[in-house]
Parts: sequence; C-alpha cells; structure tokens
Amino acid sequence: MKLIKHTAVLASAISLALISGVAPAETSGYLSIKQVKVELKGKGDSKTLDVEINAGNTIPADGKSGAFGYAALTDDGNNLLVLATHLPIDDSSHEDPSSGFHTHVLDLKAPTDACKGANFEVDLENSGKNSAFDADYKWKLEGDKISVKNVPVSDLGNAGVEAVVSFKLKPILDANKKPTNLCVTVIDQA
Repeated sequence: MKLIKHTAVLASAISLALISGVAPAETSGYLSIKQVKVELKGKGDSKTLDVEINAGNTIPADGKSGAFGYAALTDDGNNLLVLATHLPIDDSSHEDPSSGFHTHVLDLKAPTDACKGANFEVDLENSGKNSAFDADYKWKLEGDKISVKNVPVSDLGNAGVEAVVSFKLKPILDANKKPTNLCVTVIDQA
C-alpha cells in the first residue's frame, strides 16, 4: 500500500496528537519545548532549513536517557526531519559515539498493532529507501538548546515545517536486536 493512501489518516493523527496535548509530566523537562526558531534560507534548489529548539531543561548528552528526540514535521508525516538518540541501535554512520544523537529524514505511518498506544510508527521500509535517511546534517547540542542547520529543503520534499515536536521512541527488536518497529509517542509540540 502506498504511503499516499495514508496521508489523510496520518494528517488527522498528527492533528489529534498535537491538539490533545501530550504527556503533561514532561512539561518542565528536556522534552518540553520552550521555544523554536525555524528559518528557510536561499532560493530554488539551494534552499535550506535551520531548526533551533530550546528545551525546558538540559538535554541529556550521555546516551543513557533512553530513546528520544526532536522532529520537524513536514508534508503530513512524509520526509520528517529528526534529531534523535536511541543507543544501542546503530542505524546511522554519523551518530555521535557518546550521546548517540544523529539525524534522519523519515516517513511516519499510523501505528500498527506492535505500536498500540503510540501516536505514530516509523515507516521503516519507505524511510530506508530515502537517500536522506542516513544524512550527515550539521547539528549542535548545548545545554537546553539543540539545533540542526543547512538541511536541503529538497530532502524534505520541498515541504514546509508544520510543527516541531519532542518524542520518545519505543523500539521493537527481533532476535538479532534489529528494529522491526519503531513506535513514536509525541511528548510536546510547538
């Protein structure tokens, strides 16, 4: 089934997840979003995106705080820019060895039975086909601020940013410790 058929359902799910105000227990922590700055630069094929997020507390950089991250939602869940950590899963050749942070461009889908209770699920098959899946975008983490700069907008399907969110990931692993499903729960949004 093509992802296009899921667009209306996914757009509704994104709206519902964002409107419902997610996980109030996190509102003062590193997964709360206090301020976001999104900037488009350039024109045409050279247009780039910068995203800067100020969290409610210091963002853990020790790789021991579980699987979480920040995302710029684009194009109804297609070509989603994420800055995430999920050690010990190794799906990037560009992840920071101590924090585990790295960038991806992913597609989302409605959660399957494996991800019941989550807001979304990463569409692993379609995401893996994207040439920007293992992107080496320049990112920076300092205290309560995390940013990614100079992301080619063409990698995001030339779509605008609809929302910026923080999230937790719940990986479902097979016997070889490889993810079969990645469940996404939105924590906060801006």
